Amino acid sequence: MEAKKNIVLLDDHVIIRNGLKELIEKLGPFIIARQFDNGAELIAESDKMQDVDLIISDINMPGMNGDAVVEKLKEKGIKIPVLMLTVSEDEETMIKLFRLGVRGYLKKNCKSAELKNALEQIFESGYYHNEFLAQSLQTAASEKKKSERELVLERLSPKEKEFLKLVCDIREYTYDQIADKMNLQHRTVDGYRESIFTKFKIKSKTGLVLFVLKHKLLDDL
Repeated sequence: MEAKKNIVLLDDHVIIRNGLKELIEKLGPFIIARQFDNGAELIAESDKMQDVDLIISDINMPGMNGDAVVEKLKEKGIKIPVLMLTVSEDEETMIKLFRLGVRGYLKKNCKSAELKNALEQIFESGYYHNEFLAQSLQTAASEKKKSERELVLERLSPKEKEFLKLVCDIREYTYDQIADKMNLQHRTVDGYRESIFTKFKIKSKTGLVLFVLKHKLLDDL
């Protein structure tokens, strides 16, 4: 029998937690080990969560928002993956979450199939993002000895790498600012962006940031 994954729920609404618990435990080998209605309580108990495989957290909560919870866990050196629930998909917020170390996000009104897929993706590959469901980095037989990361780097030009490094900068540059930093016209930078979008089936700035983080490319950009 497949070992069950222990999941912690963090949401200030009891009815949402109970509904998620009932749904998640029907989707696969998952068990809701604990529930919390505020971030401070979870952080206080986080040292006792050695057997927890995933935290599913609401982003907007009174007292301590989900992003603050992730920051506190990071400060304590606790590396439990976090899947964030949100009512919107503001791109800058999503980019911030991935930079903090969040492994994926879902809208609260998502269908059960998407929730199941997100859980499976995080446990199998470490991340979930709907843009990557269609991504296929296929390798020829002769290339199978190379890592996926090496193959990605080979497909990026020096200018595309420079562009990606600026996209992921903590100063959160806009595309116009990136063009200035690269001493290029905006349309040239647009060309680099579209080239990467096409090659790796990415659709947004959020996707670019996650792409770099997922493949651990920053040290080589």
